[in-house]
Amino acid sequence: MLRLLTRFLGFLLLAVGFMALIVDGTRSIAGGGLMVTTLRRGASESFPGLYNGLEAGVAAKSAFLWDPVLTTLMLLPVSLALGGLGALLIIFSHKQEATNRYWRR
Repeated sequence: MLRLLTRFLGFLLLAVGFMALIVDGTRSIAGGGLMVTTLRRGASESFPGLYNGLEAGVAAKSAFLWDPVLTTLMLLPVSLALGGLGALLIIFSHKQEATNRYWRR
């Protein structure tokens, strides 16, 4: 059951990442140049209160964590971040095969 839920969430994140890639592509074609939506811009435009609260909370706990680590992660494109996370969830949801069976020798 957990494997099914993980695979479903992976496919959902992969689909959302692909949709973000299509949106960035059409925006780039319409604008005449490369335009990429970063995680910071996407989160601050979609959920402004939640993003500002998260930024303030993490910065209050540890300035070291927010400044170098999370700011570099927040510069990733939305399509790459969500698509990569979805692909990892799909890969991790596969069942492991037994390697030491007698007919595979």
